Amino acid sequence: MSLEKINELKELVVSLDSALSELFESSEDLAEAGNILLALNLVKRDISIVYDSFSAKFGEMMAGESVVTLDGNALIEKKSSYERKAWQHKDLARAVVDRLSQMSVDMDTGEIVKSPEEIAMDLLTYCAPSYWRVKELNNIGINPDMYCETGQLKTSIIVRKGDNQ
Repeated sequence: MSLEKINELKELVVSLDSALSELFESSEDLAEAGNILLALNLVKRDISIVYDSFSAKFGEMMAGESVVTLDGNALIEKKSSYERKAWQHKDLARAVVDRLSQMSVDMDTGEIVKSPEEIAMDLLTYCAPSYWRVKELNNIGINPDMYCETGQLKTSIIVRKGDNQ
């Protein structure tokens, strides 16, 4: 029964996408489009709540299982980790650099076998920046586009719910 409802929902989403495409071809009413965008955002939020709730219950059903194999070799994996917030990035980086510096000393000779540059590069083994601060790089004369693949310009639209929602 539930899978049938999800398939019906998928069909409704496809139909909605088609209807919204037609709307933009026939109308440029900004207020109407804005109200539609708000309603879509609220539906997206509701679907997310339903998904998160069902996903949590499914995780409980998995009990000791870490992987469930489904038709067509689809897999659902259960992984657990602690949520980590409010990282003390500078303190942690300093601790990692200190440890890497200690590890770069040959214990037999006392010779330092890695340069500060090599230690800085090794730091990237322990941290993975998910983004670079483009404005700050530009401020020191480094063009970040020289160090990455640049795709299409993406514009984000932020929807903030009003008092009625």
